[in-house]
Amino acid sequence: MTTLEEQQRVVAEWLQLPETRRRDAPDVVAFAYRLLRERPDLFEDARQVTLDTIVGWITPLLHHT
Repeated sequence: MTTLEEQQRVVAEWLQLPETRRRDAPDVVAFAYRLLRERPDLFEDARQVTLDTIVGWITPLLHHT
């Protein structure tokens, strides 16, 4: 089970990217893949976090950033 804290860490990572790298859905998917591969330390149990979970957290932010 993922936590609100994990979600907040992922969103913070997303917002650190330059705007040019967080414009559309392919950017979200690429970010999620990279995060799962390179930053498993962001999650209490990285096996519990899926690509779809991260995409679901970030997609609503596309039109607000």
